[in-house]
Amino acid sequence: MIDDELKNKIINLFKENRFSDVLELTEKIGIEDRPAGLENIIGISKYNKKDLTLKDLQDALLCFERAFLKDKNSIHGFNGLLNIIKTGTKACHVVNRFSEFLHKSVEYYLSIEKDYENNEEFLAAGHKLFSYLLDYDRLKQISKKILDSDLRSKYLRGVAVFENNYHKIWSQSDHLNIALKNSKYFSKLQIKDLDQINYQANNKINLGFISPDFERNHSTTYFLKDTIKYLIKNKFKISIFSIAKKNTKDQTQNELRSLSDAWFDVNDFNNQKLAELIQKEQINILVDLMGYTRAERLELFHSRIAPKQVSWLAYCNTSGLDEMDFLIADNNLILNSEEKLYSEKIIKLPHIWNSHSGFDFTRKLNELPSLNQNTFTFGSLNNFRKISDDVVETWSKILHEVPNSKLILKSSTPCDNDSLLNKFKKFKVDHKIEILRKLDFFKKEDHLKVYNRIDLCLDTFPYNGVTTTFEALWMNVPVLVMKGYNFNSRCGESIMKNLGTNDLISENKEDYIINAIRLINDKNALINLRKNIFEKLMQSSLFNTREFAKNFSETLLRIHNS
Repeated sequence: MIDDELKNKIINLFKENRFSDVLELTEKIGIEDRPAGLENIIGISKYNKKDLTLKDLQDALLCFERAFLKDKNSIHGFNGLLNIIKTGTKACHVVNRFSEFLHKSVEYYLSIEKDYENNEEFLAAGHKLFSYLLDYDRLKQISKKILDSDLRSKYLRGVAVFENNYHKIWSQSDHLNIALKNSKYFSKLQIKDLDQINYQANNKINLGFISPDFERNHSTTYFLKDTIKYLIKNKFKISIFSIAKKNTKDQTQNELRSLSDAWFDVNDFNNQKLAELIQKEQINILVDLMGYTRAERLELFHSRIAPKQVSWLAYCNTSGLDEMDFLIADNNLILNSEEKLYSEKIIKLPHIWNSHSGFDFTRKLNELPSLNQNTFTFGSLNNFRKISDDVVETWSKILHEVPNSKLILKSSTPCDNDSLLNKFKKFKVDHKIEILRKLDFFKKEDHLKVYNRIDLCLDTFPYNGVTTTFEALWMNVPVLVMKGYNFNSRCGESIMKNLGTNDLISENKEDYIINAIRLINDKNALINLRKNIFEKLMQSSLFNTREFAKNFSETLLRIHNS
């Protein structure tokens, strides 16, 4: 047993974040003598070592597991499980072998689920766990539990709404109704009435963009930087509110800083303080580049902090907020008859809803890889969360139909590779799957070179790829897409229509398979298709950022004058 004096000393050192001292003081305490609470303290101290090793990571996870098993009915056991999930999902991003702790955590989680079914921390941990393990049935259950409850967590409710974009279990009418219901859980901030702000003092329209993603080559920045670079300069003052962590060495942040008239690092601002800043800056049009990707920030818009509030680019669905005035789309994404299924007024750009800035190296016409080998290679570099069970089944049927074929997969976010392979194993094609690690591709150019190995890209559904589709086309690799039923699921269709490659658009899963086989069996057509993409891509609306910025400027002027 540990006496009170030692116990208090350990706790005080831990509270002061003196983790090395904690480990030194507890080194000789046997495992059998450590209560669950101490196991958590030791585990956290090991995880926070300055010279963290893989052994430290494993020891930390073992401490958390013992904390749970020693006293799972106490707060210390509960915290042990949360620590396994939090630490395990981070550790597995580096070393996949730690996933054994996460797989065991499923059993632990389910064993205490009834006792914590309305606990916000528990539900958040469950979502993190089952997202990593790609367990869609569990994720749907957690989302439904959250949305059917009166839990007021903006984060959790946002996670639950966002989750259902990955699965075709809601109609667009369902998306709208849930988003409208969800909006009542966003509180109102203490803000100035707009009539008290002298917007007429602005010589130009003060245009504000807000996002947590202005950093490290995030996909959002490739669609934003040329847009603001080529906006009609005599009409707009551009203010950027970055919720990303400030990093003066980040090339992406520095580039956006140079393109803006005013830059604000607001990562540490709470919503109230941020709302006050935005109003102080007299922002005429505030553009949301978050949506339910950062639902806890949506109450900024719910509080009406700018005369015109616009959703664009980041969240391709409805916010459900009466105060979000406009959702920017295009004619391919939302039919006129469907506009009533979005709480925002739909404003459509002439061609496409976004345009990519491209990359700073010369494009080359890449030869079809299968010409020089016996294997036909499919690829998808989309986030693994977008690989729905329907997608797995459809891709597996294609792989079955093509004897000498393989599928390269690479995700922008960490997930459990074994869980994904097991989905393909069900259809006996797991031996045809090659999974690449994001960590092995530090440079953007290295990531793009993966497309040199791919004959044909396969898009995900109902949650389409966007950035990955633009990237594949930049590398003149065709992308097979499927028609959808709402904004989120029609992104691929809009991209292909704007490129004039309608033959790459499939009506349904059966047609998707037929089109894949058609392209495989006609190599000459596939070669010509790649040449066609290479020759006309940069003149298309997909990468013609100057034309896009002109259309975007005119759209913003209409919004301002409406």
